[in-house]
Amino acid sequence: MHPRVRHGALAAALALLVLAGVHPAISPNDARGMGALPACRYDDVMTTPRGFDDWSITLVDTILRLPRSYVPPDLISVAQAGIAGHGKVRAIVIDDLKAMAEAAAAAGNGIGVESAYRSYDDQVATFNHWVATNGYAAALTFSARPGHSEHQLGLAIDFRSDPGGSPFTGSWGQTPAGKWMRLHAWEYGFIRSYPPKDQAVTCYASEAWHYRYVGRDLAAAIHASGLTTREYLWANFTTAVVPAVTPKPPKAPRGSAAPSAGAPSVEPSGPAGEPSSAPSPVVEPSAAGEAPAGPTSVTQAAPGQAQPPPTDASPVADLDPAVGLSLIVALLGVLAVTVLVLRRGRSGVGL
Repeated sequence: MHPRVRHGALAAALALLVLAGVHPAISPNDARGMGALPACRYDDVMTTPRGFDDWSITLVDTILRLPRSYVPPDLISVAQAGIAGHGKVRAIVIDDLKAMAEAAAAAGNGIGVESAYRSYDDQVATFNHWVATNGYAAALTFSARPGHSEHQLGLAIDFRSDPGGSPFTGSWGQTPAGKWMRLHAWEYGFIRSYPPKDQAVTCYASEAWHYRYVGRDLAAAIHASGLTTREYLWANFTTAVVPAVTPKPPKAPRGSAAPSAGAPSVEPSGPAGEPSSAPSPVVEPSAAGEAPAGPTSVTQAAPGQAQPPPTDASPVADLDPAVGLSLIVALLGVLAVTVLVLRRGRSGVGL
């Protein structure tokens, strides 16, 4: 083979390998804040950005989700912040969590941690429990489907009073600690994710105890904007392409998650957004094969409605449709160049 032909073919082959290797990282540049914030519905669009370094701007809601494999690499105990309670958060949270806990205690409104990081499988069990307790339709209004929970980010905390019991058994937002958090949490980088009267925007009922850490600068910006975290992140950072066509309502497939002592705690809440009067139960994480599929998740439903689990291991599963089409066009172009190089090589014509 002519040296120029051989080099051209090698270059084309290398280009194919590079495109095949990097395509999961490709994302559309014109998708940021496209159009109005999507109305609340239940879908399973992979959120972007979602890198571990994008922790403060990654949006999850009833539409956008994380892959099952998303596990923050720097989870540490909340005890490192000197705060009462248990659970883990990302290391980036600790300094401001410690400062906030100390400020709350100095004001006579001590706070503690009721629940923090939950894995995908923990959330399967949590959602299963509330479906079994309240029914599927009601559970959707106050419990995130697996992959859609801020707790999986390692940044969300359900707070309680210290000393005090669970925040889920009364109107914790009206307690001294709850009122202090509402006024001052943003100063330490924490934003209340589901404030009252905003369910049509946040897509979940009000939760006085649930705060997400975004860092002090971003928290100040969100607080000053008057927007919810979902609105602000969508308008300024989210690049996921959300289909305009609303899918059919999700069905409740089969699953099991029997209450069991010693498992992760979950937050009870009624459809109106206030906690139920029942004590906070615990649930046992479901088996790995009981993950949700499509716009559904594993629940306590009639037999025969189960769906196959998602396959988050494949990078192609995370690829936006528009990006996939662009990738195919690029690959076809490279193949065409390769064929042209080979043909001209055979005819003795240089490229």
